Amino acid sequence: MAQGIINQYRQAAHDLRKNEVWRNVDFAPQLTDDMVLPTAADDAQLQFWCNIQGLEAHRIAFVNGAFKSDEQSEQSGVVCCTVGEARRSYPELLGKVLAEVGTDGNPYADINGSNATDGLFLYVPDGMTVHQPVQLLSIANSDKSLLLHLRHVVALGRGSSLKLIQCDDSYTQQGAFSNNVLLASLTEGSRLEHYKMQNLNDATALLNQTFVSMQRDASLCSVGITLNGGNIRNHNVVRMTHEGCSTEMHGLYLIDRQQRCDNYVFVDHLAPNCKSHELYKGILDDSAHGVFNGHVLVRDGATKTEAYQANRNILLTDKAFVQSKPFLEIYNDDVKCSHGSTIGQLDNQALFYLMQRGISPRNARTLLLYAFCDEVLRYITVDQLRDKLGDMVKKRLHGELSACLDCALSCSNTCGCTPPEFKIDLSSTK
Repeated sequence: MAQGIINQYRQAAHDLRKNEVWRNVDFAPQLTDDMVLPTAADDAQLQFWCNIQGLEAHRIAFVNGAFKSDEQSEQSGVVCCTVGEARRSYPELLGKVLAEVGTDGNPYADINGSNATDGLFLYVPDGMTVHQPVQLLSIANSDKSLLLHLRHVVALGRGSSLKLIQCDDSYTQQGAFSNNVLLASLTEGSRLEHYKMQNLNDATALLNQTFVSMQRDASLCSVGITLNGGNIRNHNVVRMTHEGCSTEMHGLYLIDRQQRCDNYVFVDHLAPNCKSHELYKGILDDSAHGVFNGHVLVRDGATKTEAYQANRNILLTDKAFVQSKPFLEIYNDDVKCSHGSTIGQLDNQALFYLMQRGISPRNARTLLLYAFCDEVLRYITVDQLRDKLGDMVKKRLHGELSACLDCALSCSNTCGCTPPEFKIDLSSTK
């Protein structure tokens, strides 16, 4: 059966080879014939919870596609369960969301839909604020090359709010291919903060697809942080169907060696008086390959639109490569829209300035790179998460952070790893 699914992916790649959205996507190196679907024998124990020190959160995990959490409950009207359970207990609610949030005939999403083993269903009723973030973990932990499919569904009622932390991790160095889909419905006045963290080994490929539908006055803030991964594609589609919507899409990717990270963002302005803001930044070392493909569509009648789009990259070697394609498609005159892209190296004058003040070359270089990253990290409103990710970024810039084995977000220096540190006051640079 796994071979049949692999053939579906190969056929999809062939059919989409001339499609501008997908033509740079290539999962062939990771989709090998020895891949298998997870079975009951692959129902591994959860090795770590990715605990973030000081952060109180509802934690839900899928290990090798299997549900691994005791957070399944229904409290104060909030429904948190698997999609399989939602089909049995909440079919009308689930069906309403699936009908509202489409995937545009995306063949990779269709493959996920026909092969998904399960996923998280999360519903927040009208007027409800979930104060503690929900942390959703997708972990690969097997001695076999697994083919994984998860399909999550999030629905927010009128005036409700939720903070969702989505983590994709690998616990071994064994390769895997994960095709995960998140469908989110944001009704009138609701707000979703969505934080995505990816720390995978070099043999793993991840296709992370997010589809969001927004109604009147809804707001979305999405921040994606890619720290490691062999081949990652973040595919984001946001549709603002009613007036007053606000969307923020931000991302940071730090890749080296032969790693590849591809970010696609499509924001569809279908109604007047909506705003969108995108900022994606990347630091690429060795022979890493990055892609940013941003598309903002302002439809006829979507007046008073404000849309801003920016992609900035730093290449640390002459072999690192990035493709940056910001794109605005506008069918109105009464709009405020701009886009931009930069690709360059570290500022040698700024580096020299810091070194002249007694800062070592290594710390000066890391300080400049961290300041570059911090502009994205500041969009994270969960203080404990922002601080921990800041530490991880510093470690990554020092080359001290690899894929999650036994030290990742859960690390509190109990494993003996070298804690990141700067021997200067960062506030003095402000």
